[in-house]
Amino acid sequence: MTSQSAWLWPHSLFYNGLSMCQIFLVRPGQTDYDCQHRVQGSLDLPLNEDGFREVESLIDCLGEREIDLILTGPSDPSYGTAQILSEKLDVPLKSTDLLRNLNQGLWEGLEIEEVRRKFPTIYKHWEDAPNEVLIPNAEPIQEALKRIDKLLKKYARKDRQILIVAQEPLATMLACCAEGRKVSLHHQAETTKRCELQSLHVAGKPAQN
Repeated sequence: MTSQSAWLWPHSLFYNGLSMCQIFLVRPGQTDYDCQHRVQGSLDLPLNEDGFREVESLIDCLGEREIDLILTGPSDPSYGTAQILSEKLDVPLKSTDLLRNLNQGLWEGLEIEEVRRKFPTIYKHWEDAPNEVLIPNAEPIQEALKRIDKLLKKYARKDRQILIVAQEPLATMLACCAEGRKVSLHHQAETTKRCELQSLHVAGKPAQN
């Protein structure tokens, strides 16, 4: 079992006079799997009609902000969402494997309620402390956190505004890391919505263990 300190973002990035950028986080538009309440994970799934409408509704909100760069993963629906925003807002788009969504192994494609029913204890543990759970054939959480670490160190050093388009659960993991919070997925569905702009309050001091 991993100690709690391993769940927290190493904030040395934001010391020694390094400037901090403003990071905005957006979850991509709807897919058919969202409608069916299925685990999407690393599956490459296109936006559906409602998903396209959700992305369009976000453009007016973003038009008021001076976004310098859009970052996203290589697969849909994140890439499709980011591509539309990039074209409509005339903002450079960078696709990076560091933002590929977490591979959730044998859970992918299953209805979320089915996973909860078949694995009630494991699923609850996964929401509260995902780094302590290894889903069969899935990417270890620690590996995904390393990718997030590399991403923030690479792109968060300059004084600029960045929009990141990322799917769940990677989006919540990224928000926790950037803000210096314990990585927990327990409230992800309650506190976030698709194509809703989330401003990350990047921590300026080390998180407490």
